Amino acid sequence: MSYRNPKYIDTSVQGSFDKLQNTINANVATMAKNQKEQKEKDEAEKNRQILAGTNQSQATITKNANYNTVGNQVTTGKVGNYFSSYPARAAELATELAKTPKPENYAELQAELTSLNKAPETMKAMLENASSFLNIKDMSDFDPNQNQGAILAAQVLNNKAGYTEENGFSYDFRQGKGGSIEMVFSGQGYIPPTVEGEEPNPDNLVSFKEPYVLNSAGMQQMQDNDQDLLVSTPKMSNQVNSAIKETNVIDGAEFDKNGSFLGGGMLNENILGDEIKRYTFTAPNGEKYTQDVKNIDRKKVEVGLDLAIQEQIQSFINPDYGNDGQARSVWNMRIAKVAGATVFNEETAALAFPELAEDKEALKAAWKKGSGAWNYSDELSKEQIKVFKVMYKKTVVDDVMKKLNSQNYLNDRKVAGTEGGATIITQNNIINNARTNAGFGGVGTT
Repeated sequence: MSYRNPKYIDTSVQGSFDKLQNTINANVATMAKNQKEQKEKDEAEKNRQILAGTNQSQATITKNANYNTVGNQVTTGKVGNYFSSYPARAAELATELAKTPKPENYAELQAELTSLNKAPETMKAMLENASSFLNIKDMSDFDPNQNQGAILAAQVLNNKAGYTEENGFSYDFRQGKGGSIEMVFSGQGYIPPTVEGEEPNPDNLVSFKEPYVLNSAGMQQMQDNDQDLLVSTPKMSNQVNSAIKETNVIDGAEFDKNGSFLGGGMLNENILGDEIKRYTFTAPNGEKYTQDVKNIDRKKVEVGLDLAIQEQIQSFINPDYGNDGQARSVWNMRIAKVAGATVFNEETAALAFPELAEDKEALKAAWKKGSGAWNYSDELSKEQIKVFKVMYKKTVVDDVMKKLNSQNYLNDRKVAGTEGGATIITQNNIINNARTNAGFGGVGTT
């Protein structure tokens, strides 16, 4: 495909149009890789549906396979159609601009020609941004409460099974304002596609309620501001691991190269409480013995983790730099799914709304307002933010407490001098000396 017209288009335009094919091909290669990854996920999901008894026939699966078009041919063809009229229009503009005297609308014509000159790079950037913004890497971990038009557009752009022109879905390009280009998604179809000879199931009809439009200038602004169209869901395990790593509730804890907690290290003695329980242990020689063990003081752990947790919370909800899209995703996909997270608990609710602690009905109403499913269209309310702060902290601390209370750290909680056997006493003296030397980095008691 060529966009050159040597007689009329100036050298800079020729160069831009000449490079367009290469830039589109390079971008499409990335899209093809994304499509391959999503195709694998589609097949896995299709298998799960079949095993779950969704009665999807082999004929439907085979037909779906026929609907998989080749991404680079589709995209390149649409780009070619969009630019097909550009050489002729460039010729008209060049002719008009060369007239003497200059036409009255000279500035307007020059602006249009400038827009034509920039169009190839605008198209390139838009395709790169679109393939990035509309790439859902893990559908199992994706919050379905997000913008429906964007979610459908992602399926269409990435050629997910059934979301093709043959089944009623399409996208195309059109000129936008100010020299921008718009990508317009539309259509409807049955997912999975209806098998020939069968009546379509109305429940399977999926459609764009109205054309979904992505503007090149708008996407570039989002890209420049490091914003997302469809947000991923952070894994709480990563957040917990980070909180442990940034504090020293466990002295010498070990982490892999990705920051995942591996265990190891030793409990910091400053998080131990005053409650004592008697446990039975087995000595190296096989003999049983009992020994007092201290509890883990949750309030001390909360103090020790607080700075790290507050930094994480601000990374989601701070009005200047927080990613409130991910705050919504974390709430919907992580915190709200935890048992009891959205169920009213007077004690927990009072932490979020201390000013309402004496009015149970008002407290219950505020909690309900802040703890339902969060959408992506409205600003986060003050109730949502307050509930998020309390429940996010609770979620992280709950997870850390499970780790601290595990069998791996039971020996660190032993009370020296309450057991029998010289060997055991010596080992505990060494451990306790190490704890004392390690310190706790400013964590206080409450």
